This record gives sequence, structure tokens and C-alpha cells, in this order.
Amino acid sequence: MVSGFPPLRLLLFVPVLMATVLAPVPAQAADDTLRQSMRQLGRFPFRPDCDGNTQEIVACQWRHRNQDDATLERLLGSTALLEQWRASRRRVCEQAAAKAEGGSIHAVVWLSCENNLNAALITELSQPLVP
Repeated sequence: MVSGFPPLRLLLFVPVLMATVLAPVPAQAADDTLRQSMRQLGRFPFRPDCDGNTQEIVACQWRHRNQDDATLERLLGSTALLEQWRASRRRVCEQAAAKAEGGSIHAVVWLSCENNLNAALITELSQPLVP
């Protein structure tokens, strides 16, 4: 081993680890409750870079979705109502992301859909009634 460099074995293991950690994002993380999703995202081995590679963009969008879900939980005043929203949103975004199924951007499309729907609902719940 060269001083200051990790062993080659470790360098080969990192992409496998990253693929394992990120692969289940749409299917598994979408089925989780908000609390489970936050814990799962917290186990990522890096800080997401929103302008980085596809995996980092997914992690960034996932973090954004969790933050918006926490805002929605507060605005809705109910964990149960939030989880109903999450389940409905997941079903709708499954349809939207189907066009990217099997591609590297599938999770990006999925989470973009979820974030767009969240933004619309946050706006709707936050705006005062205008006469």
C-alpha cells in the first residue's frame, strides 16, 4: 500500500457500496414512513452534492423530500394524514417515473415528481385565503 492511499480492494468496494445504498431509493424509501426515510438517508456515507453525480443528486432530492414532508406534517397537523399523502404521492409518481424505469435517472425522475407535488401542496396549505 502506498502511504496515504487506501488499498485497491477498498477503492473497488466503494462503488458496490454506493450502488447498494442508493439502489433501493424509489422502491424502498418511498414505502417507508418519514421517520424511517430520515434514518435511512442518515446512513449515507457522504454528504449529498445537489450538483454532483446522479447518486448525489438522488440523495439531495431525497433529503429535500424529507424536509418538505416534515413541513407538510406540521401544516397538516397529523402524522397519519401525512402518511396517507406519502402513499398517494408514491402511487402517482410511480406512474410518472415509469418512463425512466431501468435507467440511471429513474430515481431522479421519481423524486422530482414527489418534490414537485410537495411544493404544490405546501403552497396551497400556506397561502392565506384571498377574498
